[in-house]
Amino acid sequence: MMYKLNFGFKIKKLRESHNISQELLAQALEISQSKLSKIENGRIKKIDFVFVQKICDKFSITTDELVDNAIKK
Repeated sequence: MMYKLNFGFKIKKLRESHNISQELLAQALEISQSKLSKIENGRIKKIDFVFVQKICDKFSITTDELVDNAIKK
């Protein structure tokens, strides 16, 4: 069975699984906390590649792992 995941929701789950606050992740990504919140809540849908790369670097994952929009259960 496949479940579609919102890109922002995946970022939120990554952040939470590493016990990182929104504020700390936003600082590490060099964006405002409010922008990160909007991304996580799906209110900002267009994300540039530099941001994607920063997320991947922060969590030591590949871009494929981050942008794959489904998980298997």
